[in-house]
Amino acid sequence: MNITLKINGKDKKFTTDFISARMVRRTIEVSKDINFNDMSTDELDKMVGYVAELFGGQFTIDDVYDGLASKELIPTIMNCINEVVGGIGAETAGDEKND
Repeated sequence: MNITLKINGKDKKFTTDFISARMVRRTIEVSKDINFNDMSTDELDKMVGYVAELFGGQFTIDDVYDGLASKELIPTIMNCINEVVGGIGAETAGDEKND
């Protein structure tokens, strides 16, 4: 998974190759009650902090707010969530042999 932020006027790409099981739990925890169509600033801060946490603190919340285009903020958050929990659905989908 990767994210590109503009830092000091230059695009900087950050990558995380390992998503721990704890981050799956954290993803479910932070996204459970969020209404992405009507998010409060506190909820937005929580989600941006989650993105920074997901990338192991390679960048700060302020780096995300200042280095990501406004139209990319929510899609980036959603992409991070989907990258983490999207694999769960595929892994836990019903096995034809067990039906």
